[in-house]
Amino acid sequence: MNGRAGFSTKCWRIVRWAGLAAAAPALWACTSRTLEPPAIAPTATVGTTFTQKINNKIDILFMVDNSSSMTEMQNKLGEQLPMFMAVLEGLQTKPDLHIAVVSSDMGAPGDATSSIGCTAKGDQGQFQSMPRGTCTDTTLQNGATYIADDGNGNKNYTGDIGTTFQCIALLGDKGCGFEHQLASIDRALGSDGSGPPGVNSDFLRDDAYLGIVILTNEDDCSAPANTTLFSINTGSGSNQQNIMNSLGPVANYRCNQFGHLCNDSNGNQIMPPLNPPNGATTLDLTQCESNDTSSGMLIPVSQFVSDIKNLKPTDPDNQILVAAITAPAAPYTVAWVPESNGQNTQPGELWPQIEHSCGAAGTDDVNPESTMSPTDGSFGDPGVRITQFVTSFQDSVVRSICDASYSSSINAIATKLGALITPPCITQTIQKDANNNPMCSVIENVENNNVFQRTAIPYCGTNMNQPPCWNLAGG
Repeated sequence: MNGRAGFSTKCWRIVRWAGLAAAAPALWACTSRTLEPPAIAPTATVGTTFTQKINNKIDILFMVDNSSSMTEMQNKLGEQLPMFMAVLEGLQTKPDLHIAVVSSDMGAPGDATSSIGCTAKGDQGQFQSMPRGTCTDTTLQNGATYIADDGNGNKNYTGDIGTTFQCIALLGDKGCGFEHQLASIDRALGSDGSGPPGVNSDFLRDDAYLGIVILTNEDDCSAPANTTLFSINTGSGSNQQNIMNSLGPVANYRCNQFGHLCNDSNGNQIMPPLNPPNGATTLDLTQCESNDTSSGMLIPVSQFVSDIKNLKPTDPDNQILVAAITAPAAPYTVAWVPESNGQNTQPGELWPQIEHSCGAAGTDDVNPESTMSPTDGSFGDPGVRITQFVTSFQDSVVRSICDASYSSSINAIATKLGALITPPCITQTIQKDANNNPMCSVIENVENNNVFQRTAIPYCGTNMNQPPCWNLAGG
């Protein structure tokens, strides 16, 4: 049905007669007639029609970190994906869904990264649609790279949607340890200016809402294609996989050192240092943010925010929701630890690393032989750039990757995504009658093949909540 629903509202304003009552003594002095209070009647009727276009289309992109430390967190996500789908499918407005999955692996072009599992280009934002883990069949149609279900029986899979989602979302842990979460999203959606990869081309719909969900336990390290950040042969101390290299060893800390700006104990904004200050072994920093200045070596977070908002240029605040299950941006502590696995490393040489902002100790993606104790527990490093990106959108959700279960997080994200396709239509203040009921009438106007039907809908508070009826709900 080609449906268009409209609501007509009439509200009355009561004109108080206090001024007339105040004149009563003077009037009594001139006449003996009995004063009667005037009959109160509406002096004006205001009618407003709210036309609400029913748009149930929503495109949802999941960015799943597939680096070596993510197995436990992916499993916890997978457990909640059927519930995620159940929330969306249980909406009063049945959603028209596109759901895709992309990895954090955009490669790390450098002369020392192949030994740690990084290629030059990675997955380049291409949707991941192969069966993973113990799953052997996604039930997706041949050639399909994402889930499509219009809510009316037209879909590109044959199994249960929650199970299909699980099958393609658990990407494993073989991706590059220099995660490019934001660049991968940008590339996948073609918002970087180059258009989406061919296999992604028909995913994003101009007239659909957009949801982006990020699962990661490390911060974004999205660098431009011509970067030297991952090279050992750059700056002073070239070819030194140790502290003598001016960029430090090729390890995750480079992403912090050249990706963040923080305040020290004196309130000075600094880059996280390579060498410990005054012989200290730890340094606490505060108010960290993305280093979008010329001293940074990563793509500015502000650029990614602009790119994504430009996908919905008419009303990005109300058409885009971004969520992340990630590590808190604070506390932010640099620790210097002994390292003996580098090239030409001196005995007792200290390397910097970022301590986890939540959870247990765990192995470092890039330096798995570091002094951190391996564990199967969830943990995460300060998600400075990830948090800054997410909270730059009016509709956003940020939850902790270290939670024992992601049930609450996934439910909150799914509920907010559902709210995108059921926006509020009345923003004015509604008057109330003596019984505190809204002084409004609601008329449902339905158009079907140019035939219009008008039906008065009663207020639920006066008809014992018997459907169909209407209520006012906050938006």
